[in-house]
Amino acid sequence: MIRSAFLSSILVIVLFSISCGENPLNAELDPSGTYHMTVEYTDSELSCTLILIKSESGFLKAFWDYGDKDGTTYENTAVCFGENYLAICEPGDPPTLDVFSVGDGALNGYWVDYGFEELLKIYGVTEEGNDLPEPPVLMSPDNPGTYTLDGDNPDGSGYVGYLYFEAFGKVIACDQTITPDYEQDSNYMGVAVIIDDYLVMAVSSFLSVYTRSGNDWHGVLVDYSEDVATDENLRYTGS
Repeated sequence: MIRSAFLSSILVIVLFSISCGENPLNAELDPSGTYHMTVEYTDSELSCTLILIKSESGFLKAFWDYGDKDGTTYENTAVCFGENYLAICEPGDPPTLDVFSVGDGALNGYWVDYGFEELLKIYGVTEEGNDLPEPPVLMSPDNPGTYTLDGDNPDGSGYVGYLYFEAFGKVIACDQTITPDYEQDSNYMGVAVIIDDYLVMAVSSFLSVYTRSGNDWHGVLVDYSEDVATDENLRYTGS
């Protein structure tokens, strides 16, 4: 789907290489399995099930089962990146971003949601899983403020826009505007975190992972509708 449209459907991905900078995605890491997850709130816990499936063709799907009486499950984008990290985008306006360290049949990380002032801990294991890994170490952003944005659509066309990042501790609020060639501007709200030298961002129903280049970021945006991950670049313009 061309980047000018709002995406709210089921997300699936395939990992393609990128031409600008190092590819942050890790197609070799395979966290497939059924995980019994716990989300820790201030005074309560939520139990749910996360099923991760990676097909022979390289697609990765994340299914959430919150125990709805009608048996509804929710399918989202999931990408592996770096040495042992996993990110999941749960679409919304703004979306929820889940980030994990991947262990041996175990996940440990954070549920990043605008609805809560603090990061929520989320973790779980499969039936055969072992000890939880250490959660990702989140970094405070060096350069919040305004970035220009440009990227490639799956059909070879391009898009431009800008982002405004505002830091709330180690959580980054994102206000993104995309300027397509022949349509009105589209505005998206999102959330991001920095893990090591990776910027991970969920905007609407898109999931992006970038590597650092000075004050700029170069990486990929996952587009489920075309089953590709395409180039996207953020260039810092100042606060």
